[in-house]
Amino acid sequence: MMWGLSLLGFGVLQQIRSFGELSSDWGSLLQTMGIEFNGTPLLGHALAFAGALLLVHVAFGLVCWCLAQCTLVAIPDWRKYRWRVLFSWLVGATLWILIANATLFPWSMSGVHIAWLHAKWFSGVRLFEIATILLTAICLYSMFRAVMAVPMLRRVAPRVAVYGVLGVPILAAAKSLDAPPGDAGAGKPNIILIGVDSLRNDVVGEGRGVGVTPNIDAFLRDGAHRYTEATTPLARTYPAWVSVLTGRYPRHTGAREDLIAPDALQPFETLAHVARRSGYHTVWATDEVRFSNIDESYGFDQRITPTIGVADFLIGKANDFPLSNLLANSWVGRWLFPATYANRAAAHTYRPQTFLHRLDSDLDADEPVLLALHLTLPHNPFHWADPSDEAFSRYTDMVYRYLNCVIAADEQVGGILEMLDRKGMLGNALVVLLSDHGEALGVPATDTLLHGRDVLELLDGNRIALVGHGSSVLSPNQYEVVLAMRGYGKLEFPVAPREHSQGVSLVDIAPTVADLVGLEFSEVPDGASLRPLMYQDDTGAAALKDRVRFTETGFRTALTVKGEFDERGLLGEAAAFFRMNPQNARLEVRSEMLSRLISDKERAAFSSEWLLGAMPTPGGAQSHIYVFVGRNGEAPRRVMTEPGDADPELRRLWLALREHYGDELPGIGNSAEPVR
Repeated sequence: MMWGLSLLGFGVLQQIRSFGELSSDWGSLLQTMGIEFNGTPLLGHALAFAGALLLVHVAFGLVCWCLAQCTLVAIPDWRKYRWRVLFSWLVGATLWILIANATLFPWSMSGVHIAWLHAKWFSGVRLFEIATILLTAICLYSMFRAVMAVPMLRRVAPRVAVYGVLGVPILAAAKSLDAPPGDAGAGKPNIILIGVDSLRNDVVGEGRGVGVTPNIDAFLRDGAHRYTEATTPLARTYPAWVSVLTGRYPRHTGAREDLIAPDALQPFETLAHVARRSGYHTVWATDEVRFSNIDESYGFDQRITPTIGVADFLIGKANDFPLSNLLANSWVGRWLFPATYANRAAAHTYRPQTFLHRLDSDLDADEPVLLALHLTLPHNPFHWADPSDEAFSRYTDMVYRYLNCVIAADEQVGGILEMLDRKGMLGNALVVLLSDHGEALGVPATDTLLHGRDVLELLDGNRIALVGHGSSVLSPNQYEVVLAMRGYGKLEFPVAPREHSQGVSLVDIAPTVADLVGLEFSEVPDGASLRPLMYQDDTGAAALKDRVRFTETGFRTALTVKGEFDERGLLGEAAAFFRMNPQNARLEVRSEMLSRLISDKERAAFSSEWLLGAMPTPGGAQSHIYVFVGRNGEAPRRVMTEPGDADPELRRLWLALREHYGDELPGIGNSAEPVR
């Protein structure tokens, strides 16, 4: 027991070192964000976490003691060395735990500091495999000798072994028979929304992408309608998903940023509310909740997510102990460490299959289901637990590390579709595949509309953020998204699968789904139904031609604009804008800072060929720089006065932008000149 506590102490020392490296003034950051333990639910989360850590380390000590006793029973002559035997088991098991943690979780603190353990030795075998075989052999030998030394156990052991060998295939067969493919939603079609975070539109599709998404490509090829000119109204997860669920722009819902407080939102109705009224079981599932507080209040009957709130930030970061890491992806880890299990935010222990297993076990298919599902692997940081899953080396540049995550997310999508099919949920279903936003990867040739231009001259010193998302309306790979829809069974679309070049937005998803499955919103959404495109209705399709769409940026700091993701620096810049709600221990944007965040936004109105962007000046938000630029490479212009009828496309976008954002946009000067 004491040795288990010693191992726990080793982990605590690691954490102290980690937090010391993260911030020299960690306490002041917590104070700035109003994070308190006393009298808040966070205290309960922290005590439960501490108790779970103590339990597993005490259990480790007891297991070592039991193994030592088995050894002493097996070899009676060693009883005079009982303390040496116990010490040997403790040391051997501890060394194996440290080796296993560093090898299986190379992004953990131990893994980073003992990187040489990742190396493969003889014929690709690592020290971990050698240590595991050796320790397992010693354990089995000791237990076998101990059983044979006790007459009663010696008589019972053969029967137990036979029953065990026969029982495994019998239980496996029974489990497969226990859940045969059903006919869930035979009357009403299931509604499946599968979102992939940060998935760029240009990496998906046979002949269009770079060949790293075979499962998604098969989904598109075998019956989907894909919208190649789809955009998000705000390239951040929470605002984008609110638009997906409501069919409304952030300007009309109040979801102008991640982690907006509920009292700052406008009243709205979600697709989940509408579906639940029609008899659907509604489910929200995601493997990361750091930036989104979507829960049952958004119309969902069931939530399959990590722990929402500050506990996710703090415990997900703090739970990096060798022993707890080894348990993180097991049923024990799910029970003891809910803030870590299947949590993409805990990147050092996250495994894609763990979230699939959780989804498979928790998702019930006995009634019509609306499942809104969001996968976050392609979001920064571009790594997860096991490097053996990566196609490219983890030491390559950002583009290849991003592609690693896209490949893993594509495998998750394939696994989800297979699971849904096995559960009988695709017998009659509408499946929507989407990304909430794209991702800029710091490539000037593709990540900005201003190719080869003097950006600083054009924008009076403003920088265009070429890394990340939600930080520039002049970086199309940030707000261009993947969007495709496919009908299964009775809902299969009559028109052959095809690509549609009409400009669409994520706000079109909710009205389209409602139209296709026979649901009805009580208020008219901002988006439009895309049904005419899938049913070849020329009259309806004409109304969708070359619409004006809108996008805006989210919360930006100086480091995000520069494309730097230093954790300590980002925490320091962002802390003053957020606070912990003491009632539920969730992070929220401070109400007094919301106006500042909104005033700092870039905004844009665009058609299929042109974009009009409005950027606050570097010195403040009292004036804006307006830039009119072709989305296909036409030379940009700095707009200095209100456009007239002589430039109809510019005027159309100007009027739409001013109408949509209203008094959020200030006036304009009295001259205009082209940018050279």
